[in-house]
Amino acid sequence: MSAINKQAGWLGAVLCFFCLLAFFNVPAYGEYPDRPIKIYATTTAGGTADMWSRAWSEEFSKILKVPVVVQPEGGASGMAALIEASKAKPDGYTLTYVAQSNVVGFAVSAKSPFDLFKDFVPLGACGSTPTIIVVEKSSPFQTIDELLDYAKKNPGKLKCGTSGVTVVSHFNFELLKHYTNLDFIMVPFKGSPQAITALLGKHVDMLSVLALPLQGMVKSGRVRTLLTTRKLKDQQDVPTFAEKGLAKAAIPGWSGLIAPAGTPKEVQAKLADAFQRVTKYPEVIKKLETLGFSAEYRTPQEMAKQMKEDYDKIKSVAKQVGIGD
Repeated sequence: MSAINKQAGWLGAVLCFFCLLAFFNVPAYGEYPDRPIKIYATTTAGGTADMWSRAWSEEFSKILKVPVVVQPEGGASGMAALIEASKAKPDGYTLTYVAQSNVVGFAVSAKSPFDLFKDFVPLGACGSTPTIIVVEKSSPFQTIDELLDYAKKNPGKLKCGTSGVTVVSHFNFELLKHYTNLDFIMVPFKGSPQAITALLGKHVDMLSVLALPLQGMVKSGRVRTLLTTRKLKDQQDVPTFAEKGLAKAAIPGWSGLIAPAGTPKEVQAKLADAFQRVTKYPEVIKKLETLGFSAEYRTPQEMAKQMKEDYDKIKSVAKQVGIGD
């Protein structure tokens, strides 16, 4: 056989091999993963999503044996990152942080460019942060019972600040109003810093906000916590919504990881397993707790159930108060 014929035969074999790979949908590269994985964080650098993702990404990288890059993508309350992620190839190399706040945003959005339930699959959740109801240190209310009793006798007099409209703490406040049948005045601000400043300046009587931004002020005694959606490690005497018969009004914040729908099942399984393993590392738990998160883990199935329950609850109360569609 001539050299030309041999070369032609070799090229034909190679082409046949790649055609078979394409036919059976088998990748022509090594076993997954074989290149860097990107995680979209739905806040700017230094934001909650960015810090949460970085708390475990290094260990996650070691388990999967490829670089894991956290890419902060703030804007539109996390919607910008989710829009980009919804367009990503479902190959396991683009993952996204998702939180309860994103479920809130999707629930109240009239025309979302993506479907949080159809365009993504959950890989697991880890860490929750409570919403707390606080008052300034000189407030006459020492307990939540005193505050609710005053509100009952003085409808429409108490002003409650929130860090925005259609955020988790806002809906906890709306649900509190709904299940106590009390009349508060809601005063939304552009963010937690502005809301906290208003509380300290006594422009509002109380604040409904995620616990994370208030950690230092609670410890220093500048504000007093009256109620929480989840038991606080350092304030065991503060009652939870559930302990006050208001379990349905509580929506503790949580954080999780999602991938584009259509990601191969075996890739989903490998990512979910790696994520579950990393959430058990003592150093990761310590990092999350330092950020103000509890470190309990939820499976992809449990996360999907939580997302649907939160969506239904938020959609219902949003309709009642005239928010969204």
